[in-house]
Amino acid sequence: MDKENRKHPRFCPKGLSAKISISPPPPQDKITLEGTIIDMSYTGIKIKLNSPFNESLQKSIILINLTLPESGVPITIHGTIKHLCNVSEYGLQYANTHTESDIDDLMFECIKITDNQVQDNLQFL
Repeated sequence: MDKENRKHPRFCPKGLSAKISISPPPPQDKITLEGTIIDMSYTGIKIKLNSPFNESLQKSIILINLTLPESGVPITIHGTIKHLCNVSEYGLQYANTHTESDIDDLMFECIKITDNQVQDNLQFL
């Protein structure tokens, strides 16, 4: 069995959906897609999109728009595509424009809607 080498644990928020906005280079227009968050951590999000997008857009600017489950506060996360898992699942890495506090706020709310067993396995410093 392979050892998990991730720096931060992943968790699976239940029922958290998101809209992804992709801003390709001109003259192409912005693309908006919807999907469901599969898992997330302090460094990124894995999302399953309802429809795949062209692989040529992988270097584009990605915005992940979601609404925090407890507070209802809308949040936009800047990121880049790090992994293509299959035709509709993508691993997105957060851009370094977010503060640690921003990510802490996102994680705090999203962990509340994870499976209780997952919550028990998460360790916080």
